[in-house]
Amino acid sequence: MRPVAYPPVNPVTAMAVEAKRDKETSRKRQQYAAVNRIALTCDHPQKLVHGRSGNSGNALGIERMREIDDRNASGANMIVDLNGAWARLWESQPVDLVSGQWTILLVLVLGLVLPRPVWRITGMYSTLVHELGHVISALFTGRFVTGLRLGWDHSGEVVSRGRGKVSIIISGIFGYPAPLLVSAALLWATAAGYAGRALGIYALFFVLALVFVRNWPAFVVCSASALVALGVVFFAPSSAYIYLALLLGGFLLCSGIRDYLKVLAVHTWRRRDIEQSDAYLIARATGTFATLWLLVIMALGGAGIFLGVQSLLRLF
Repeated sequence: MRPVAYPPVNPVTAMAVEAKRDKETSRKRQQYAAVNRIALTCDHPQKLVHGRSGNSGNALGIERMREIDDRNASGANMIVDLNGAWARLWESQPVDLVSGQWTILLVLVLGLVLPRPVWRITGMYSTLVHELGHVISALFTGRFVTGLRLGWDHSGEVVSRGRGKVSIIISGIFGYPAPLLVSAALLWATAAGYAGRALGIYALFFVLALVFVRNWPAFVVCSASALVALGVVFFAPSSAYIYLALLLGGFLLCSGIRDYLKVLAVHTWRRRDIEQSDAYLIARATGTFATLWLLVIMALGGAGIFLGVQSLLRLF
């Protein structure tokens, strides 16, 4: 095959073509800059459609690109905030409160537990922790939990399926001790400087608990508990972790003691309500004595009170 012979290139023609190309490129750059200025100075991009079709299309495209960039920037900021919140959770938070701050916390805790009108609302949270104690202990014994329900009258019910009396006993005895044990864990973590980590686990715990709720009262109380903890974890400074952990720990300690006084009353002078007692339900399911399981429940609660008070004393 014979090689193709191309005609020689005229240098003058090549220079003219190159100059024309540079001129066209410069014109496009000027046009783009003008459109960019219009996009930046126009508060209402929709007004651009009344101009020339080419310029308006370019301007709207630029505005769209800027919106996408803003969304990407906001997403990046959110990632930074999440990373910052995660870093704050793992920071050590030493407790250094003065007597006035302790007094305020004590007044808040007692104000959430003692007044009857307030307790009608806050007691729902204590009931939820009580029922979640049944849920967690049932899962650890291999029982299948089918639902958790709460009533606005502080009643609660956990439905589970499984075999063996041992699983019935274990899942039954950890209801009343649950608030006291959770309180002891929160107070210990706060005293050790791990208030942020404890709140992170606390929030995750209530988010996962939503899987088991089966009615509106349980959903509302569980969601509110998770949202409060998540709000503090992600949006509050790390110093707020200590106050929330102490407030929750103190509330669960006092509410747990109140519930124990209630169950003791049920087994003594208010025996008409005996069917509400976990000890009675365990005894009926296993064919044993309710007093035996009441003593076991009291021992577990006593351990929770001892650990919680011990952690509180370490904070002073």
